[in-house]
Amino acid sequence: MSRKLLKELYFTSVNEVKAKALINQNIKLFDESIKIVDKSYSFERYKNIYVFSVGKASYLMAKECEKILKDKISGGLAICLEDKKLNYIETFQSTHPIVSRKSFKAAQKMIEKMQSLQKDDLVIFLLSGGASAMIEKPIDGLNFQEFEKVSTAVLKSGVDIKALNSVRKSISQIKGGKLANYTKAKCVNLVLSDVVGNDLSAIGSGLMYNEKVANYIIGSNKIALQKAKKSIESKVKKAKIVTTVLNKDTSEAAKFIKETIEKYDKKFDSYALFFGGETTTEVKANGVGGRNQELALKLLINDAIKDKTTILCAGSDGIDGNSNSTGAFLDNKIYKKIQKLELNAQEYLENCDSNSFFKKLKYDFTIGKTGTNVMDFIFVLKNGGA
Repeated sequence: MSRKLLKELYFTSVNEVKAKALINQNIKLFDESIKIVDKSYSFERYKNIYVFSVGKASYLMAKECEKILKDKISGGLAICLEDKKLNYIETFQSTHPIVSRKSFKAAQKMIEKMQSLQKDDLVIFLLSGGASAMIEKPIDGLNFQEFEKVSTAVLKSGVDIKALNSVRKSISQIKGGKLANYTKAKCVNLVLSDVVGNDLSAIGSGLMYNEKVANYIIGSNKIALQKAKKSIESKVKKAKIVTTVLNKDTSEAAKFIKETIEKYDKKFDSYALFFGGETTTEVKANGVGGRNQELALKLLINDAIKDKTTILCAGSDGIDGNSNSTGAFLDNKIYKKIQKLELNAQEYLENCDSNSFFKKLKYDFTIGKTGTNVMDFIFVLKNGGA
């Protein structure tokens, strides 16, 4: 029952920040104008509408845009992970999480299209997590091999997203708001945040974070968790969003979550605790897993699981690290299974092989790509539904 409820909380959170909900809430078409978030743009003033999109949710966001605007869209470009076509917007398949030659080609295509636009054109730019790797134009003098070496080393170093994007901006001709400088058109940037604290200069390395552009965050970890909290409030004595800015390495995060659980365990016989953010981890071995499964493994090793308590650590994008899993569950029954299978949790941790550990126990949570990304969720449920 508890696992089922945690799954429901996960999907409630994710669905609130999927393309369909986000685009329909923020783009409205009228006879003589289009309303984007809180501002109207008349067709008399803006002759053509172009849609540009990049990130893990790029294709789905662009597709929802097409459903609303249809032939009002004069063109544009969606840089996607999927190999799919759209009716009015050109698509180009790129890569993630490593910058590739496709990322370079994607940037060149987008620059050329944006350069061709005029002052009386309106650009709806859709930005989501993953954009930093999917589109790139390095500074002059830096070839692909050199760029690849730098970006891969930084990605594996365990630094947080802010530090990662700082490096990315310094070696790029499009990040840090520079992409917006390639067009004369009026630009409105709708952002699905995958960054702790929703820093617009950090999301997608701030591709369109420029004073010329109207920037709006339309989806975030907080928006997702607020929906989940509301859905569980009637089933527990206490529902609490502890934080949406969890930004620690997995060891520190595990300690913080354990201490919070202990605090609430003394006060309430049933509760739901929500943690959001993005932990960091340093890859020191060649196992399979990601930060969510590693966090779950560290919570297990640190005895954070209380009686009648179930935990889910999961990535909102559906994929955790280099595994095909989304995250992992924890509950008190796991200890007997570990003994029965004679598994050594510490060994799996040292081998960065959390995915293999939870798969053997059948405690992995695997649903595939969700089409959105607002960082990670940790749900803690005690006596849920009681």
